[in-house]
Amino acid sequence: MSSPQPIRLKSPLIIGLIGFIAVATIIIPVAALGLRVPWARIGEYLALPEIRDMLLISVAAAFQSMLLALVLGLGLALWVQQLGRGSAVIRLLVYLPLAMPPVVGGLALTAAFGRRGYLAPLLDALGIHLAFAFPGVVVAQTFVALPFVVVAVDSALRQLDEEILASARSVGLGRWEILGKITLPSIAPALATGTGLAFARSVGEFGTTLTFAGSQPGVTRTMPLGIYLEREVDADGAYVLSALLIGLALLCLTLAGLPVLRRRHYQPRARKLHTMDVDKLRELTRPAEAPAISVQVDGARTDFSPRAITAIVGPNGSGKTTLMGRIAGRLSGGEVTPKGTDIVLLTQRPGLPPRSTALKAVSMVTRDRARAQELLAAAGLHELADVPVPALSGGQAAHVALVRALAARPAVLILDEPLAAVDVKSAERWRRFLHAAREDRTTLLVTHNALDIANLARDMLIMDSGRVEAHDTTARLLNAPPSGFVAALAGLNRLEGTVTGIGASTTEVTCGDIVILATTEHATLQPGQKVAVTFDPQAAALNDAANEDNQWDGRVVAIEAISLGSAQVRVGLGGQEVTVPVDRETALGIAAGDTVSLSVSKTRVFVHPKADSYHA
Repeated sequence: MSSPQPIRLKSPLIIGLIGFIAVATIIIPVAALGLRVPWARIGEYLALPEIRDMLLISVAAAFQSMLLALVLGLGLALWVQQLGRGSAVIRLLVYLPLAMPPVVGGLALTAAFGRRGYLAPLLDALGIHLAFAFPGVVVAQTFVALPFVVVAVDSALRQLDEEILASARSVGLGRWEILGKITLPSIAPALATGTGLAFARSVGEFGTTLTFAGSQPGVTRTMPLGIYLEREVDADGAYVLSALLIGLALLCLTLAGLPVLRRRHYQPRARKLHTMDVDKLRELTRPAEAPAISVQVDGARTDFSPRAITAIVGPNGSGKTTLMGRIAGRLSGGEVTPKGTDIVLLTQRPGLPPRSTALKAVSMVTRDRARAQELLAAAGLHELADVPVPALSGGQAAHVALVRALAARPAVLILDEPLAAVDVKSAERWRRFLHAAREDRTTLLVTHNALDIANLARDMLIMDSGRVEAHDTTARLLNAPPSGFVAALAGLNRLEGTVTGIGASTTEVTCGDIVILATTEHATLQPGQKVAVTFDPQAAALNDAANEDNQWDGRVVAIEAISLGSAQVRVGLGGQEVTVPVDRETALGIAAGDTVSLSVSKTRVFVHPKADSYHA
């Protein structure tokens, strides 16, 4: 069976008509010129010394200006990426040679580099003569060709995922390594296109060259200048030269377009993942040290335990990723001690180099192909070694990215929901590894998965509204959740209220318009104290006439399915919400807005002091 192909959405008929007219606007004049060319006399014209001189001068100057434009344009495009807001001004200036009339460009070059130009004394002192000399042809053509390289490369750089470069820095690659192994290979097609356009534009340059370099036979007279002169005395010669120019341009553009035409479109396919050798993978990735790190952000200091996993949790938008970016040095505004700590951050985006294979991506970090192969084999991923990165599925790329991050032997490893893209079975493999290696390094694990928190993390750090809300051991925070978000992770209902009574065996808490009774140890509680009340959803009964200590009326907010046979009801209670599990029949018998009764034994209710922050 043939592989499926994407179905292309068809545009309205008028769009196709406009496109056809646009193509015809280009092809018809070129075809008409081709019909006028005396093809039988091309050999005769090429035998003329003056024609050969113009051809050689044109090609030599265009080649040199292409190289200059390539070096200058690449450097400028790379520099522009670092300018921030100033980049918009530079990009606008780059287009200026394309917007100004060619004669004006020649006059500008003359004013700067001409025999009486502002830089003439300096050029004379260096023995450099540009105006009305062959170097002037190169300078003029570079002036008009440079924007083609800059625009092509700049566009490709802006489309390059920033996570790819940030990830490379994180795993220890230097600036020149990133440039040579990742950036340049990634933008190679755009670089080829810009270079080809620069050559084609240089070959056809006329006005700027004529104004600045003149038209001296055998010195500065290029083919476009020759065509201008020939058309007045020998129309056939002008047509022949035009055909040669068009042929050169087409050849160059074809060569420049080959990388794009040869680019393969990969379709991810299933590959077997083998058994992970946890001990071997630990041996290959264990760091020499795993220091405790201290982070100072906005005047607040947070200390992370060494050789342990700390779960970083909080609602979406609470600032978890921002904090991790500051710790990893990707974002400003944070100070990490000790300085120079080897920190690797792996986000949900794999950040693998797009022009490499899985093995090459890991080898960039290890700088040892054999060790990279060992790492992939230990992780059970050796079948992915020779797979190009674009051919990896999302899950496969996530696996390779994990191995690549560990290959750097980081003392501090930050994982931002690393298992979100992998299947349940694969996630379990990595959880076993993280659990076994939890004392090898200091690990910060951003996660929403209760299983990761309960089984892997010794400590928890709770984020909310961009600040650390709580930081303590996992056991303590799950037992006394500081927020509704953490309570949901712990599988508990949580209500906030005020202590209104303390008896010999009962604590009374008022939450909005309801009163809650609990038998929790209350030695540290005082009347009027703000507290949090928690109870297991399973401890609550819905519309049950049982004679429990706590009987409350609430309004159904929503009914949510858990599985085919069970559901949970969200009930508004005391101005807050709790959940109660129910069976399928009960769920079908109620609707949002109904008033229901909840009952909970006071022995199943727990009261915890409510503090502004928790600290380990």
